[in-house]
Amino acid sequence: MRNGMEAINLPSCGLDIHKDIIEACIIDEDGNRHLKTFDTMRRTLYDLKAWIISLKCFHVLMESTGVYWLPIYEILEDIKGMNVGVGNARHMRNVPGRPKTDREDSKWIARLCMVGLILKSFVVGKRFRELREYTRYYKKLKQDRARHKNRIEKLLQLNGFKLSSVISDIYGVSGLKLLNTLRAYGNITLSQVKSSLHKRIKKSPEEIERAINGRMKYTSQLLLGKMLARLDTCNREMDEIYGMMTEMFCDFEPQLRIIESIPGMGRLSGMYIIAEIGTDLSSFRSSGHLAAWAGLAPKDHESAGKLKFSKTKKANIYVKSIMIECAWAAIKVRNTRISNWYWRNVKRLGEKKAITAVARKLMVYIYAMLKNGELYDGSLDVADTEILKAEKLASARKTVERQLCDQTKKKQRSNETQKESTNALLPAQANLRPPNIADTLKPSQKKGRHRKNSDTENLAHSHHT
Repeated sequence: MRNGMEAINLPSCGLDIHKDIIEACIIDEDGNRHLKTFDTMRRTLYDLKAWIISLKCFHVLMESTGVYWLPIYEILEDIKGMNVGVGNARHMRNVPGRPKTDREDSKWIARLCMVGLILKSFVVGKRFRELREYTRYYKKLKQDRARHKNRIEKLLQLNGFKLSSVISDIYGVSGLKLLNTLRAYGNITLSQVKSSLHKRIKKSPEEIERAINGRMKYTSQLLLGKMLARLDTCNREMDEIYGMMTEMFCDFEPQLRIIESIPGMGRLSGMYIIAEIGTDLSSFRSSGHLAAWAGLAPKDHESAGKLKFSKTKKANIYVKSIMIECAWAAIKVRNTRISNWYWRNVKRLGEKKAITAVARKLMVYIYAMLKNGELYDGSLDVADTEILKAEKLASARKTVERQLCDQTKKKQRSNETQKESTNALLPAQANLRPPNIADTLKPSQKKGRHRKNSDTENLAHSHHT
């Protein structure tokens, strides 16, 4: 071929997909290009399918642009023998110096498909894509509920009500009763507080009444009512969606039990993970490949033998976020391999890097356990805990020995310093020596060579003579 690379996929089709149009290019076995433009209406997508089949093309590559590629992928993946793939938009960027048009992009994608330069992105099966819609919507509802809770708390603070200072969860049974009373009357009395509180509330009714004493504005009452109604709607929708998810995941009960056996992982976490990665992990070469796909492994950026940086890359945000949440829960379960590793290395790595590493370990466990169909082995936690205890004991002994050694050295230094100070405080002892007779004699009586006299002494001596 003219590009100097061997063509391995012929005929090959490249699709440049947008919201309203699709630019398609097919390169046949003779190197000829067939170009055509389609719209994105449902009926036209079947025309695209028929056109690709008419040219006997079974290698299709498209760009992952938002969600626009998904309807086309679902129509083409049902064709027997069809090799359809989705490429990363960053990897399919056109070579600089070439014209940038939708048609030219389709030609470039077709050439990349022909020579096999682009690795296909992981696309989970159709059934799991349906489950994804429910799990992701449930996550959005959960985030929406958290935002509404924050808005209610902000409204209370603006009106001077400090309910969150005396009750840990103001959206529990007692808290909602108090909020509904405020919504209805604008203020609350001590008797109403006593009738609303649960017996497990630690604060006294007087303290709670003091925290929410006052009058709420009428406009704030109306707004609080709307917020509480929206919060109640979110709770109802979440319960309904969770019930539907439970029914849909009945066929994956063994996989859910496997994931639930890992410390820090629950049933909802298992639903999230299975919907995102599926149960057939043959698309991933290893556990490290899966962790890198989830954005939990550091990137390799080395030049001239030096490691430039090792940050994690952008990846599937749904998998990464749920794994980070599970990692925070896992380190709170004491006497496990995961928590022991975290507390060993958190000071050296820092909190963020250590928790990301824990999330990666959890993903490695999930890969190995789902592939082998095995539950989490808790006996290894006992052995690791014993090793950790032995390490802590040895470290404590070394610390004690080092402290004793330091104390001994310090005592020796203090003794030496005390001796030196004692010698300095007794200056008379330094002069306790036998008197020198020569010091008492006159100069003429001293033995040895006479010292040279000064000019004055010489003059006096000559005058005397």
